[in-house]
Amino acid sequence: MGDLIDDIGWVLWSGTIGLDSPIQSRVEAARAAGFSQVSLGPLDVAQLEAEGIAPAELGRSLRKAGLDIVMDPVMGWYGGGPLPGRFAAFDLEQFLRMSEALQVVSMTAIGPFRAGEVAFGKLVESFAILCDRAADLGARVQLEFMPITAITDVASAWAIVDGAGRANGGLVVDTWHFFRGTPDLSALERVPGDRIFAVQVADAAREVRGSLAEETFNRMLPGDGELDLAGLLRALDRVGGLRWVGPEVISPVTAAMPPADAARIAGSRVRDLITGIRSETRPARPTRESAEQRGEAERSKG
Repeated sequence: MGDLIDDIGWVLWSGTIGLDSPIQSRVEAARAAGFSQVSLGPLDVAQLEAEGIAPAELGRSLRKAGLDIVMDPVMGWYGGGPLPGRFAAFDLEQFLRMSEALQVVSMTAIGPFRAGEVAFGKLVESFAILCDRAADLGARVQLEFMPITAITDVASAWAIVDGAGRANGGLVVDTWHFFRGTPDLSALERVPGDRIFAVQVADAAREVRGSLAEETFNRMLPGDGELDLAGLLRALDRVGGLRWVGPEVISPVTAAMPPADAARIAGSRVRDLITGIRSETRPARPTRESAEQRGEAERSKG
């Protein structure tokens, strides 16, 4: 049944094996579990640069290992106030400098983080500028909506991307963010499938446990929770949105596993889920036995 999903590219979103996991562990885990892209963040790049490994050298080593790079996240693209937490040390030019040196294939834009911080028109203009800057690097930009940012749902994110009108601008759909925001499948299905650049898959309990800020770091492997992942992935598949897909199970459970095991288990859960969905709608192939039986029946008629 592998042919049911061989049109999909697979991304190891690095939170699955630990946001602070060593880069070499990510590379080994991604290769062992059949991924062809891996995400890196600016903190990863800055740490290695401080250790004497230049971003360009890092990019070459990953490509030599057969992995393309997604810069995740890129912040500050909209102007606004200081970036949150550990990202406060970075500005947009640094994100872009790293992305250019790494030769990333795509970058994930997130934020703003405060409602009303940036007007809608400014967001559209700023996203268009970011896409133009990324196009100069040969990269795409996927805008991620999150219930814990000012861009809370798919409709809001698509309005910005559509308004920007850039061919290399699209969306990333994170299943946890989708269900914890406004889970509107009709709004999702109004997005052209070729503008859904990436999908991140994780599960959760039906109701939020603790705060959103707490639960986002305690996600579940697909199948261990109660979200309607199958329904969401069916909707994405109907519009042709399952192009680059992978698990993003940010959790102390997967972070405690050997990285290759976490990547393999999480990746298998996602692949099995999509295979099951697609096998529901594709006619079964005739078995050798049934073909022989039909031939025998035809001969008996003669």
